[in-house]
Order: sequence, then C-alpha cells, then structure tokens
Amino acid sequence: MDKLITINLSYYNQDIKVLKNHINAWSNIDSQIRDRFSFFIMDDGSKVPVMNLLETIDYSKLDLHVYRVEVDLFCNIAGVRNLGAQECKTPYMIICDMDTLIDNTSAKQMLILAEKNRNSSKAFIFNRKVINNTKHKKHNVPHPAVCLIRIIDYWNVGGCDEDLVGHYGMTDPSFWQRGKKKIEKHTCHNIYLIYMDDGEADIKRDTKHNMKLVKEKEKNNSWSVDFVRFPWKKVL
Repeated sequence: MDKLITINLSYYNQDIKVLKNHINAWSNIDSQIRDRFSFFIMDDGSKVPVMNLLETIDYSKLDLHVYRVEVDLFCNIAGVRNLGAQECKTPYMIICDMDTLIDNTSAKQMLILAEKNRNSSKAFIFNRKVINNTKHKKHNVPHPAVCLIRIIDYWNVGGCDEDLVGHYGMTDPSFWQRGKKKIEKHTCHNIYLIYMDDGEADIKRDTKHNMKLVKEKEKNNSWSVDFVRFPWKKVL
C-alpha cells in the first residue's frame, strides 16, 4: 500500500523525554497502519540539534526524515510548516506540535479519514485528552493547530504567512480564515490527541504585533508568498 500521510512535527528545545514519547508512540502503531505514514521532525534551530538526541532513541521502525533550520528565528512556526509541506511526498500531512501525541488509535482513525476524503478539500482538527487529569483546561478541548490536510489544499489556501515570523501568534487563525472558501474545516470531537504540558515551547506569548499585522493583511489582501526564507538542510 502507498504512503498516504506524513506527520510533520515541529521541534524546538523540548526535553528529550518528550521527543521519546513521540518516537515510542509512533513506533507502537500497528505496522499495517504505520507503513502508510512517513514521519518528519522539523528542528527549528534548537540549541541542541535534535539529531544529537536521536542518537539515544530507537527509531528503526519509522520512515523518519529530519530537517534542521540553521538559524534560530523567534516563532518560526509558519516557516517550518511551509518547509514540511514543501518536502512532503504524501498526499496528506498532519501539522503536529510537540505537546500533542498521535498514538495507535488516533493514527488509525486519521488514516480512515484520509482514505475516505482523499478526493475532497476537507481538513480536520482533533480533540485533546489529558491523561490522569480530566479537569485540565485543555482536556476535551480541540487543538486549534494540529490538523490533517491535503498538501494541495494547504498550498491552495496560501500556506502559512512567514511575515508573522519573529513575533508570536495568529499563524493558525489567519490560515483558517484564509481557507474558509477553499477548504471545509471539520472538528473531530471523537478523535483524541494526547496532550503533554511539557511539550509546549518556553517562549514569550504576546500576540499584539501579529494581530495588528494580520488585520492589515486582511484589509489589503497582502498575504506573502515568500516561503522558506531561511537556510535549512536535511539531516536524516
């Protein structure tokens, strides 16, 4: 069977145990499901290159590819997503953050979704489960960014605007806003990502600059198509 989905995981300075959680979860996906997936780790200029951490982790079961951004740009969320989409060889990708884990159950459900909808412009976001803490504010709350989307639809929306790089916020809202007439966005309340607090990057979260910038772009329809503006290399 052909590969259908690439998990595009953005990595930025998280602890090795968080990375191991992802690798182990992927490795424990049933082989007939896992073989339909490729796995990207996008190292967004981390202080310790992710390849150094992978030296102690067994990823032999995975079709794993690792890319490293060679400069440390603040909040380069748009950039690494565009790079992942640019390099993706499968019809679908899953935009994935380090704080959300895809396990055997969710991988199987996502594969079924992709098979069923591969000829339609539909994108899917997913619910979150916080293990052992159902009172957590993110438990049973959909993730705004992690999504299953066809590559053709990602670029039809216009990709992520890299003018937002350098400041925090608005990458996801602006993408979905631009996609309203181009893709159908569906929330899958019955498909759960496992949420991990320690997977969130330790960064300053002030959205004021990018909120103003997005309003200007919406008014003037001045979205950038200058993609992947930084040096990068494939390291695995």
